[in-house]
Amino acid sequence: MLYTGISEIAYGHKASDPKAKKRAQRDSTGVITAVAKAVYTIEDLFSGNVDARTKLERLRRDTLLNDHERDSLRHEIAFVDSATSIARNEVNAALSYKPNASFFGSSSIRWPFSLGLIFYKNFVNAKTGFGRWLYNSFATQPRTISMANPRLRIQAARQTLRAYGFFHGSVDYEVYPYGKDERKAKIAYSVYPGPLFRFGTIEYQNFGAVTDSLIRATASKSLLREGAPFSAADLDAERKRLSELFRNNGFYYFRPEYIAYRADTLQTPLTAHLQVRPRKDMPAQADNRFYMGRTSITVLPYGETEVTDSIGYRSCTLRWGGATEQPPLRFGAIRHYLFYEPGMLYRQRLQELIQNKLASMGVFSNIQVNYTPRDTTDTCDTLDVNIFAILDKPWDSEFEAKVTNKSNGLLGPGVSWGMTKHNAFRGAETVSFKVGGSYEWQTGSSVTDGNANRGLLNSFELGASTSLTYPRIRFFGLASQLNRRAEGTTNYRIDVDWMNRSGYFRMINFGARLTYTYRRQYRLRHELTPLRLDYTMLTHTTQRFDSIMNANQSLNVSMRNQLVPSMGYTLTYSRRWRDSKRQRTLIASVKEAGNITSGIYAIAGRSFAEQDKKLLGVPFAQYFKLSAEWRETFPITARSCIAARLFAGAVWSYGNSTIAPYSDLFNVGGANSIRAFAVRSIGPGRYHPANSSWSYVNQVGDLKLEANIEYRFPIVGSLEGAVFVDAGNVWLMHPDADRPGGTIDAHHFGEDIALGSGAGLRYDLDFLVLRFDIGVGIHAPYDTGRSGYYNMRRFWDSLGFHIAVGYSF
Repeated sequence: MLYTGISEIAYGHKASDPKAKKRAQRDSTGVITAVAKAVYTIEDLFSGNVDARTKLERLRRDTLLNDHERDSLRHEIAFVDSATSIARNEVNAALSYKPNASFFGSSSIRWPFSLGLIFYKNFVNAKTGFGRWLYNSFATQPRTISMANPRLRIQAARQTLRAYGFFHGSVDYEVYPYGKDERKAKIAYSVYPGPLFRFGTIEYQNFGAVTDSLIRATASKSLLREGAPFSAADLDAERKRLSELFRNNGFYYFRPEYIAYRADTLQTPLTAHLQVRPRKDMPAQADNRFYMGRTSITVLPYGETEVTDSIGYRSCTLRWGGATEQPPLRFGAIRHYLFYEPGMLYRQRLQELIQNKLASMGVFSNIQVNYTPRDTTDTCDTLDVNIFAILDKPWDSEFEAKVTNKSNGLLGPGVSWGMTKHNAFRGAETVSFKVGGSYEWQTGSSVTDGNANRGLLNSFELGASTSLTYPRIRFFGLASQLNRRAEGTTNYRIDVDWMNRSGYFRMINFGARLTYTYRRQYRLRHELTPLRLDYTMLTHTTQRFDSIMNANQSLNVSMRNQLVPSMGYTLTYSRRWRDSKRQRTLIASVKEAGNITSGIYAIAGRSFAEQDKKLLGVPFAQYFKLSAEWRETFPITARSCIAARLFAGAVWSYGNSTIAPYSDLFNVGGANSIRAFAVRSIGPGRYHPANSSWSYVNQVGDLKLEANIEYRFPIVGSLEGAVFVDAGNVWLMHPDADRPGGTIDAHHFGEDIALGSGAGLRYDLDFLVLRFDIGVGIHAPYDTGRSGYYNMRRFWDSLGFHIAVGYSF
């Protein structure tokens, strides 16, 4: 019979029983003698009857109970509901099996037809080459009831219930014909959880003196709590915690499976009293503490298999292969990440750190770190380290091609090609070089008379970049002063770009920067750019472009020939709660430009406040920029959450320039901002330009405030939904006659905030998320001709449609 999906997974009642379905709303957990334990007057609930929830809620409403008893009972109901919800998600996963034509991975909803089955039916016995190609390329094997294997799945579901403390749970199934077609069928599952068991007393017994002291010292970190729902996952997690604790204190051979549990469920009803103890057959070496010994490092170039030379460094030996007298990778590049000395106590976290550090160098195709006892005696306490590494291919090359189609009628291709040299100077350095170009045709009704005689090639861009990256901090010996266990990189980069915009301008952009990244703590990441130079020069402008610049003084200053010497710093804090999908990210960034240069000019006698001072023949920008962003995800259920974001930023231009470069100004709108409005269609403030093809370039500001909140929830399978509210705007720091209403007005601040809401779909492909959002404008900060807070002219004109990759924040 063809499997067409799951018709129902019923909890606490028989599936596909209409009367039972109506009763199921009361709670189908099987509830739960554990609730009754908190109210000692309800002995009849120890049966785990499905009506227990109803009885308990009636009892909670009974006037004979005092407030403390009511609160206690309310807490117990919520406690059991939470435990049951977690178990239900796992049971559903154990029972789920996707049918043919599954709707976004759903086990119960299908598309109306399956192309794969159609091709299978028509070409399964094809004899022609074309028919076999269609079958091999597009046909899908029909999924039958026997392939769904419901008998095996209910066994897995029962084990899942037991793993979450429902020891008396049961699961059954029935196969129902799909409509009138007896060749198709659905499966209905009935799940009866029964009462919930909890952890009782927890005792650690028979451990050695050292391990017992470690357990006592970390008792507050134990994952087993008296009164918590019984969970096999918590038992496994505690075994892993103890194993890591012991291995981080020298017990190299200790493993999680060397810890055993003894449980007593008879002493107290619905309670599992635990004894945690080492296994009697544990190897003797697992009870020994080990210390670090000598280190042997073998590095083979790509394609080599034999060691040809070696050299000793104190307690280390470096061996390598190939026809060179020098090792293909300098000893210091590896020794930098060996965070131990002979005689130090073995620690697992150091082993993992060393392995990760060596792998992150990016020059090895294979690397192994082995720890070997110096001898085979039971009293051996020394581990020698053997590192075996094979270098990756020295060169990488990549080629990209794309086609761009813009809403202003520009269409054209682009290509780029890059080369990367790994281990460029035998110190795990990476040197990259990339060149690329693109051009665009102006098509359709957008072609103007002025451009018609220029041919089809209207705009083009050519660019090149090169970079050098070290996998550590390099700055006049600074590397030796920093913690070697931290993650650090040093990057030098140079870019040059030649841009031609037909009918407007030709521009050359040059950039050079030095960037350090440093992460000592897991949650904190530092990025420092002590030197960055951006040089922009217009080599040719048209009369049309000049007229636009003359009409917009702020845009003229922002896009003129200029040099931007700057430095910046970004601090990123990220945290993810254990056993929870709650995440928090804080990003703070500061950037300054031109102040050191203006200071040097001031020493030379020129006023700090003087404008239009030049460096290398062009004015240089002078400004200070700050921004901060908070993002947090609050889980509600296992697959739903509320995500929130708040962004604030300011850029203050002074001294040598009154306006920051265009790329450093703020804007709102678009797929990752206020989704009811297009990019750069709001602000600054209450300003709204007259409609033109270039008016959007004026809608940027010096100040920005934006807030977003989004509820994300599952729909079916891998398809998720979201509803959201976005608000924000940008403002000018100083009044601008060309953009009236662009500054902040405290009396009209609320009216200046653009507000939009909407809904969207997300399809999770595991490696990326496809997103489609529809934003609905609620309030525009400018005059729309309508009064009231909801001032959108027409509903259909207030919609914003966005297709994007990844979440908006």
